[in-house]
Amino acid sequence: MSWLTGTLLLVVTLASGLLLAAAARRALDAPVGWARSVVTTLVVFGIGTALLDAGTDVLAVESAGEALGFLLLVVVAWAWMFAVALGLLLVLEVLLPTGRLPSPLATLRGLREGRQESQRYAQVVSILVRRGLGGFLRRGAAGDTDRTAGALEAHARSLRLALADAGVTFVKLGQMLSSRRDLVPDVVADELVHLQSRVPPESWATVRTAVDAALGRPLTEVFARFDEEPLASASVGQVHAAQLLDGREVVVKVLRPRARAQVEVDLRILGRLARRLERDTQWARSFGVERIVSGFAASLREELDYTVELENTLNLDAALAAVPGGDDPRVRLPTLHPELSGPTLLVMDRMAGVPLGEGADVLAAIDPAERTRMAESLLGSAMRQLVVTGVFHADLHPGNILVRPDATLGLLDLGAVGRMDESERTALGAFLLAVQGDDSIAALDALRELLVPPDHLDARDVERRLGAIIVRYRHGTGAGGSGELFGAMIGLFADAGMTVPAGPASALRTMASLEGALALIAPGYDLVAAAQEIGAPLLRSSVGPRAVRDRVTRQLAGMAPTLQRLPRRLTQVVEDLQDGRLTVTVRSFAHPEDRAFVTSLVQQLVTALIAAASLVGAVLMIVSPTGPMLMPGIDLYWVLGAGLAFIGTLLSVRVLVFALRSRR
Repeated sequence: MSWLTGTLLLVVTLASGLLLAAAARRALDAPVGWARSVVTTLVVFGIGTALLDAGTDVLAVESAGEALGFLLLVVVAWAWMFAVALGLLLVLEVLLPTGRLPSPLATLRGLREGRQESQRYAQVVSILVRRGLGGFLRRGAAGDTDRTAGALEAHARSLRLALADAGVTFVKLGQMLSSRRDLVPDVVADELVHLQSRVPPESWATVRTAVDAALGRPLTEVFARFDEEPLASASVGQVHAAQLLDGREVVVKVLRPRARAQVEVDLRILGRLARRLERDTQWARSFGVERIVSGFAASLREELDYTVELENTLNLDAALAAVPGGDDPRVRLPTLHPELSGPTLLVMDRMAGVPLGEGADVLAAIDPAERTRMAESLLGSAMRQLVVTGVFHADLHPGNILVRPDATLGLLDLGAVGRMDESERTALGAFLLAVQGDDSIAALDALRELLVPPDHLDARDVERRLGAIIVRYRHGTGAGGSGELFGAMIGLFADAGMTVPAGPASALRTMASLEGALALIAPGYDLVAAAQEIGAPLLRSSVGPRAVRDRVTRQLAGMAPTLQRLPRRLTQVVEDLQDGRLTVTVRSFAHPEDRAFVTSLVQQLVTALIAAASLVGAVLMIVSPTGPMLMPGIDLYWVLGAGLAFIGTLLSVRVLVFALRSRR
């Protein structure tokens, strides 16, 4: 019987707690967490009930009237318990809003992960300090105060060594920064270029298990041969040669099973470190470290999903096929097998050849004139991708380009693909045409459309420097060759404080990295001069009169219904004006959101007035010197004043919730 009584008491208590929590959430009109609502109401009502029981032992009920008064006193006491619970919930919501703390299950699950993450965070910070970069971590650090070349080179070297010590995720961050000369100084970018991630390949047993899981069946049902030794091994995956059952030779990219978990931990650590640096140091705020890390994390997460590379390759292939001359036989994309590919597996036909950076012997056997035509084809493909299709390979370094004995090229690793909309492509085309025509004013106007200028841009200074760069590199007088034009442009953007959006930044990076590939294919190849010759027809077709006419035609086609009604509406307006019937009606708060805002504001104002009146009335009744006695020691006015004060308190809490929610 005692067990049943205890169970019944527990059920009644929990049910009461849930009812009280629901009432509290309703009274606050806010999505307060159920756990805190139940716990708060149970604690408050438990303590309040105990105090009420202690008080009732002192009072003696001797008549029916006193019993009614005692009941009224109990009701008021319970109402005030409810008000106290609301107040505590409001304080908790202000200090720790619902959702800020993890759920109990998430807390238990995250204890072990949090311990590992904290250890890894401490390890990364200790690496930075050991490599001599601790001064950049101190609160209020403004960056390197010693601007001499030797000091910058020393810090750049320390940064490279620290990133190499921290592991593959940080190495990839350094490799990304090495191509972003608009973000980091040239000396830092030059040092980070030497970062290499040396990761031993996974064991064959691990790779086979991963392939079987990705295919959903044993790999022997798909492949006639699957080489155990990888062709290449990277930080997040490795590549194996294989043969399909129909005899086709393929290569298979396999994601490392533990890569995603390790990268996610490192990305969280990078995020924590970036937030801390941007909060505490001036140099991090000026560089926008948190934004840089956020963009890097998004890019790396895409690299961990091979379906992104699959879709990028298919989209780029379709875009080039739709462009006249886009299907260049000298530049090929890999043929993929979507039916065998997935987030952790990518299967493509094997293209014979060697990476361009290792293809000196293959290139030496090709006629120099043919090598020049190969360079023209590669540049032409890149120009068509950038200016016409808007979908382009964003990582055209020599390691991602295959060179073959038949004087053809293959583009690999389309995990990084850039995209530019029509307005960005038009601005880029106008900029390149302005460079071709030595027109620094038109070039600056195009840059204003392509980039995000700062609030106070010294346009005259930028125009002069832009003109000097155009003259210097367009006519081949630059010390490093005309291909460095794009690197100089990126430096100019950074100095002027211009923000480069993701699409144009990828385009400029592509053109800057393309110079190295073209120099290997055809030494002495003039990137800018060739781009003018190859790109001029593409640019004119994109921004020329015919393109403008087609664009205007499309826009007018969308406006056709409006244009058809325009003469009749103008005639009606003129007639009404002539006859004196023309009126202008302005409807205030016509939008539903405006009406909802005003309605809510009026409701809150009325609620605040009622709350204030209730509290004033409660104070007057409580301090009233005389009044009917409910029972010995209990004045009726005092009880009614306490009830009225409860109503005023409840309404005041609602007003506070509305004010805090609006501020948030």
